[in-house]
Amino acid sequence: MITINCCKYYDKIVNFLYVESDTISKLLIEYYQEYVFNIKSEKSKIKLDEIMNLYTDKEDFYKYVQNVFNLKNDEIYDNYDKVIRKLLKIYKDYEKYKLSKIENSRWL
Repeated sequence: MITINCCKYYDKIVNFLYVESDTISKLLIEYYQEYVFNIKSEKSKIKLDEIMNLYTDKEDFYKYVQNVFNLKNDEIYDNYDKVIRKLLKIYKDYEKYKLSKIENSRWL
């Protein structure tokens, strides 16, 4: 297995088990593998690695990404740069969404 120093979740991500019919996961993982080698900035590599780890780890983010990509199923994702940029935008939207769902609780 290939390991990348700044991508500590690389092996976990590329070995993520998904259902055969899950074309979105297949696409994201394949494009992650291609894209991560072409990123020059280590900071960007780490960010992408963390986002993909969140995708493989957290069911709520997984579902969020699946829903957004499915809503746009008329688009053709033939370019890994386009897909990764879309994933980064989805992550930002997800962060805003999660912040809006935090309930204020009072501690005495």
